Amino acid sequence: MEWANVPGLAVATLKSGKPSWSDGFGVKKEGETAPVTADTLFGAASLSKPALAYAVLRMRDEKLIDLDRPLWDYLPYEDLPEGDQAKQITARHVLSHSTGLQNWRFNRDQKLAFSFKPGERFQYSGEGYYYLQRVLEQITGRGFEGYMQERVLKPLGMANSTFTWYAGAEQKAAWGHNPQKTPVESFNAQRGRQMLSTAEQWNKPLTSWKHGDVAGAYREANKDAPVFPNFLLPNTAGSLFTSVNEYALFMSRLLRSRNDGLDLSDASRREMFTPQTKINAAISWGLGLGLENFNGNQYFWHWGDNGVFKAFMMGEPASGNGVVVFVNSQNGHRMWQRIIAEAMGRDHPATYFYMT
Repeated sequence: MEWANVPGLAVATLKSGKPSWSDGFGVKKEGETAPVTADTLFGAASLSKPALAYAVLRMRDEKLIDLDRPLWDYLPYEDLPEGDQAKQITARHVLSHSTGLQNWRFNRDQKLAFSFKPGERFQYSGEGYYYLQRVLEQITGRGFEGYMQERVLKPLGMANSTFTWYAGAEQKAAWGHNPQKTPVESFNAQRGRQMLSTAEQWNKPLTSWKHGDVAGAYREANKDAPVFPNFLLPNTAGSLFTSVNEYALFMSRLLRSRNDGLDLSDASRREMFTPQTKINAAISWGLGLGLENFNGNQYFWHWGDNGVFKAFMMGEPASGNGVVVFVNSQNGHRMWQRIIAEAMGRDHPATYFYMT
């Protein structure tokens, strides 16, 4: 960690489908003494995406959504370009990153655009995930944070995790750091405080906010900025704040069924681990997860990168073994690449395939 200029990290492992060991190392914030523990909250970045996949597949099991029905049938999306392709995107396309949409927009003049017809090939897209988040709200009539808390996070034991923010989260959370170890406050903390203040003024709990509420509050606070998904909370593509202990509980659901009413159906779990879009000889994408097939062994995995936080998780369904690593530094990939190789027994093709 000293060599890599990394202030803090946390690791959890799983064996036979259950969390087996966890620990924290270093400090939450450079220049202070509060230690990182296995319960410290980190920005999970794109490790958020598998949680949405889990929620949507549970909805599919309950016949609330059809993975192959156009999302336009549930909710027309005004940001999409005109034409037939906008009406062809399905939840399967979103979860397998084959919508054809770009990852994010940053400048006011940027428009959503298709690079190819939905379903043709792989192209990583957070924009697609945010569209599916809005469809989830439309179908359930619920705010995304409240729905995910009730249907995924709290039932699985992730009581301290959040896609937005809450009073008391700052005491549990790590700060991010740039390559020089300068502390950088998380977007969730900065934006979350504003939203909590607005929620109090509106007398409307943050957990009940839908996209319209989030966008309206953002416009009030940032009158000159475009209202794009990557500027908003919650954002299922990357705003989850959680700990390695709690994320390991989520991973245990992917590795083994518990038969307690919270599992995916056997069919949905199999489909999650079935390649939907091929990337190279070893790597493909399933539903919400990267997949690795190498030397006859199958693994699922995902990385997370929002700049000052880095993360990686990997699991092997056959053995039930897995590992998750969170790092509070822009240099964090230098740590998790080595930790993953050590914990999972060898170097993995998935750790070479890296995309922000």
